[in-house]
Parts: sequence; structure tokens; C-alpha cells
Amino acid sequence: MKKFLLPFLLLSACADIGPAVPSQAGMNLVDARQAFHSCLPNAPRAGQNAVVGSYVSSVVFGGILLGPIGVAINEDQIRYHGEASGVDRCLRKRGFKRRVLTKQEVATINSSPPATRAQLLNHFVAGGTLENFSAPKEA
Repeated sequence: MKKFLLPFLLLSACADIGPAVPSQAGMNLVDARQAFHSCLPNAPRAGQNAVVGSYVSSVVFGGILLGPIGVAINEDQIRYHGEASGVDRCLRKRGFKRRVLTKQEVATINSSPPATRAQLLNHFVAGGTLENFSAPKEA
């Protein structure tokens, strides 16, 4: 079940604001995962566009020599953030929004058994919070 969480957490790591999941009322983890995977092809082009745009603007704002040097030093990070933004834009077109998970929600997901983890992720994708989640009853 961790393989379902991994793409969402990797995507969210790009934003440096913590792990996130795509969220939309009435959707579940399978729907979010399908949307995420269909948006992944947008990532390389968005990353490349971010790098090119950064080089162009760096010349305008930083000069012919110093501007591009600053971009070259940070090119991997610029590309990474551009890729994440491209996937986020695609997901927004599909009706999803980024739902940043709290530290407590991440800790709960990581410490939960697989069945509860899947239910938590479904709950978060549908827009729920940890406070209004009811854990499954164990037999």
C-alpha cells in the first residue's frame, strides 16, 4: 500500500511545504492516482520551460554574466519545482487541488496498518481531515 502513497509524497516534496495529496470531493485514492499518472507526462516539459524562463529572466534581471550563473547553480531545483507546478496545473484542470498534509496526518499514515492507511488516504483525497476520520473497527 505504500506504493500508492509514494507518488503523492514525491510530488508534494517539490513544493517544500510538506507532503500532499490531490483532493477533490467525491473522489478516492484510485481516482486521484489515475489523474496523477495521466498528468505526469506534463512534468518534463513544464520543468524545461521553467529552466528556459529562468535563464531568460536572469539575463534581464541579473545581467549577461551573473544572471545565468545563478540559474545554472540552481537549475535542478528550478526544474524540479517547474515539474511539480506542471503536474499541479494539470490536476487543477481535472478538478483536484493540493491538500497539504499536517505532520500529525503524515505520522498517522506512517504508523497505521495497510487497511487503515488506505482508508485514511481515501478520506484525505475526498477532502476529509484527521479529526473527522473514523478508524475501521478491528474484529
